[in-house]
Amino acid sequence: MTNLIGIKYEEEGNVVLVTTEQPYQKNDLVVINNKKGSRLAQVVAEKIEIDEAHLPTGLDSVKRLATSMDCKAYEANLVEARESAPQVERLIAANGLKMKLVNIVFPLDRSFVLITFSAEERVDFRQLLRDLASYFRTRIELHQINSREEAKIYGGLGLCGRPLCCSTFLGEFPPVSIKMVKNQGLSLNSGKTSGLCGRLLCCLSFEDHFYQESKEKFPDVGAQVQTKDGQGVVRSIDVFSETLKIQLEDKTTPLVYALEEVLING
Repeated sequence: MTNLIGIKYEEEGNVVLVTTEQPYQKNDLVVINNKKGSRLAQVVAEKIEIDEAHLPTGLDSVKRLATSMDCKAYEANLVEARESAPQVERLIAANGLKMKLVNIVFPLDRSFVLITFSAEERVDFRQLLRDLASYFRTRIELHQINSREEAKIYGGLGLCGRPLCCSTFLGEFPPVSIKMVKNQGLSLNSGKTSGLCGRLLCCLSFEDHFYQESKEKFPDVGAQVQTKDGQGVVRSIDVFSETLKIQLEDKTTPLVYALEEVLING
């Protein structure tokens, strides 16, 4: 078994698994060794054990517990990133690129600069890369993300009033489709199916299986059915109360019937 812990970089919203030979406690500040440099991170989950057969490849490792000097270097890097952001934005504008600066990260050893930006389309940033290298006088890495990933980094409150799922507990983004919206009887034009990222809510996927299973018991909307009061057409269904609204042939407004009171024609 390989011992793992979950860590989170302050500049990013996702939890990352790293290997460790020493035990660390939740909220400890640690220095993470990766292929690109050393970074400060906080432990958010301790003593995770995964069988070797299921262990992801290429995991970073914990170098040691962070010292006061590491914390000072980290704070200095934050100041440097904050002060250099306006110049980076000016260079982006000067190159006429449709991209938004999300954050600037210096590793503890300042061996490179990681610049994250959001853009929905592919961006040709070759000239920008040269301009940034001249400004920072070090190696530059540009990382493009989409609006979902940007929301994960920034966080915020969703329509439900709770912190965004993506910035709290979600690991990978679940696939979300318009079919899920239709399964739950929601309107695409209501504005209540999109998150802060402007895309379909991730939480639509949480209950989709329930709606799919529940709807199997019901006739389709528009189907002809038989009730105790005569034949009618299904206008809507309610999977929670297990009722249907049915438009009878001799009625002007739909009537509500329990599922067991309806016989599907054919």
